[in-house]
Amino acid sequence: MLSFPVQVAPPAQSATDFVFETLYKAIVKLLLPPGSRVSEAEVAERLQVSRQPVRDAFFRLANRGFVVIRPQRATLITKISEAEVLRSAFIRVALETACMREAVARVTPADIADLRQVIDAQGDAVTRSDSSAFHDLDEALHARLCEVAGHPKVWDLIREQKGHMDRARFLSLSFNQATAHQEHITILDAMEARDTELAISLLDSHLTKIRTHLARIRREHGQFFEDDAT
Repeated sequence: MLSFPVQVAPPAQSATDFVFETLYKAIVKLLLPPGSRVSEAEVAERLQVSRQPVRDAFFRLANRGFVVIRPQRATLITKISEAEVLRSAFIRVALETACMREAVARVTPADIADLRQVIDAQGDAVTRSDSSAFHDLDEALHARLCEVAGHPKVWDLIREQKGHMDRARFLSLSFNQATAHQEHITILDAMEARDTELAISLLDSHLTKIRTHLARIRREHGQFFEDDAT
């Protein structure tokens, strides 16, 4: 029986969106591990929906490369591809560093206070070694940076592209939470000082750390990876 957590769907959210978001989060947080099997019937029962929105959600996940749909057989969660992780990282860095340039120019004291609250909550998650909470707060922080830049829709584009990177990043939180938290602090300090080039450089370094972490992540969780290492 599937055991990932289920939240109540927001009133405005369609059944397909609800199923997709629930499965997407479970895949990113490895609650549905790479290589595991899921079925329409099981998901429909777990989420208390009909099978059609599950089928539609599976199709969307397949288009993003997270599942392989096998007719008359259980759907497979894909393994992590290093090539896809690096591609996702490249796209994310390009979009988010562009947003940072705008964010430094536009950030207000109220924005800084809001961002520090998120970072402080991350510190609490680090103390608890709560990778799931840290990840959720990380998402909120980076989405907020795009909002400060005046480009909230860019975060939607980033989120569409970074899922493969996120699975590897989530695995890295077992050893990298405290470092990531400190990097967020230094990025925000640079923003508050209106040091555009430093803020961009720090963000670039922060987002590209996944490249140096990949070898360790693969060494510790090789069963989750495709055989595409170069």
